[in-house]
Amino acid sequence: MYKLQILFFVRLLLLLAFTMTVVGCSSKSGSENKHVSNDNAKEEKPQKGGEAVLGYSTDISNYDPIKSSSGGDQSLLWPVYDTLVTFNQKLEPQPGLAKSWEFTDEKTVVFHLQENVKFHDGTTFDAEAVKFNIERVNSDNSNVSELKNIESVEVVDPLTVKFHLMQPDTSLILVLSDYAGMMVSPTAVKENGDNYSQHPVGAGPYKFVSRVPNGEIVLAAFEDYWQEGKPYLDKMTIKIIADENTRINALKSGEIDLAFNINAANLSNLENDPKIVVKKILGMKRPQLYLNRNIEPFNNKSFRLAVQHGINREALVRSINFGDGEPAYGDFPSGHWAHDNEAKIEYNPKKAKKLLQESGLKNPSFTLLHYSSAYESRLAEAIKGQLKEIGIEVNLQSMELTAAVSTFFAEKGTPAFLASATGKPDPQMLTNSQYSKNSYYNLGGGSQEIDSLLSEAVLNDDLKERAKVYHEIGRQALLEEARVIPLLFPSAIDATSPKLKGYEQNMMAKGVFSTIWLEK
Repeated sequence: MYKLQILFFVRLLLLLAFTMTVVGCSSKSGSENKHVSNDNAKEEKPQKGGEAVLGYSTDISNYDPIKSSSGGDQSLLWPVYDTLVTFNQKLEPQPGLAKSWEFTDEKTVVFHLQENVKFHDGTTFDAEAVKFNIERVNSDNSNVSELKNIESVEVVDPLTVKFHLMQPDTSLILVLSDYAGMMVSPTAVKENGDNYSQHPVGAGPYKFVSRVPNGEIVLAAFEDYWQEGKPYLDKMTIKIIADENTRINALKSGEIDLAFNINAANLSNLENDPKIVVKKILGMKRPQLYLNRNIEPFNNKSFRLAVQHGINREALVRSINFGDGEPAYGDFPSGHWAHDNEAKIEYNPKKAKKLLQESGLKNPSFTLLHYSSAYESRLAEAIKGQLKEIGIEVNLQSMELTAAVSTFFAEKGTPAFLASATGKPDPQMLTNSQYSKNSYYNLGGGSQEIDSLLSEAVLNDDLKERAKVYHEIGRQALLEEARVIPLLFPSAIDATSPKLKGYEQNMMAKGVFSTIWLEK
């Protein structure tokens, strides 16, 4: 008998979070901060004032959360937009704009909201604002699909809001810590219409000041922020520095205080520098080949499977990641409670050549779009070389990330895209975005069986039973159909100056910049 009592639900989420924490602590890649630990940073009293300059690898795709199309956007959105629910480093759910919540029955959840919260434009945050936001997330113009199970939103009183669900959903709470839970000002949306993303207004610790596309984003402290004592900085400037070596040099020279998204090739160099603090954690971010299964040659299942078995993932870990991380055979890394220990994608050139012959394609080739960073370029070249050995010619096309995302997912004319599937608080969020027939990221449609499994996965309150469903989804979507081609799970590596404090990584490999402060 399904029981979704609040006490059990909290225990479920805590167990999930504990399991995910173990991944970061026990994996062979480890969870390590070479010079300064996050725990030590927590013991120090935050100091107020100053400007932090952060070096980020990619520009934001859109400052409207429901229009976001890049997995790297969250870190740039969270300082501006507080969410209904937050999470700590262990991915345990924490109060956000909702100070508490309870399931009153299997299909009803009630949220109690924080008092005296204002958006940056002075608009009051209340239950009506929540209703506006949830209905906006579920509108036809939204790229966010995780809240489709919400049938209606009821305003009980100004600080109480009730969600009526179509089906029980064990993933909902943590879903509201992501894009779906980012609260925008209803006033700003109504005033700016289609131009809202140029004038974003949230209820987060920092308010939007300016943005130069592919240049820099400037944020300023919101003086009326509802959490007393925060934010710590007066100003935060995020410089978009696509080239990794340029980010590292900027950190070493003091131009920036944090270099985000460092690959393993530079790890030993940074760890040996006493003026740099290295932060590293094995996460769920996974480079993979997104495939457009609506067009040739990936509308041919035999061809997709040929590519699947023609890639040597172990070699990619050794050569591209210098032994850091692990091969990806499914949606979740080893140690994660939803990881399938029995799943294995065999590197088998003979089998790949046979599948290629079965495909009936003559002189097979395709264009592989990839982000124009050093890491993705090396990875793309390695894949091109491996597939050439089985008789597939790969033509590489490089673009800036936001342009590449738009080209592949919006224009829908490119066969394949090398990009990373990023971590999500709950497994349902990743699998739904990858395989649901209604997902923006699924070019090729779904199947009734997988959609049914996706629905089943959130009906159960037992982690082992949920894991079995995710295993079956992975076997069908990846092993049998090759809807996407997973490659590897690298560690998330960032580097900071010793004076930058309060920056914590998480298993999702998404930087949380809102808690940063500077030591004077």
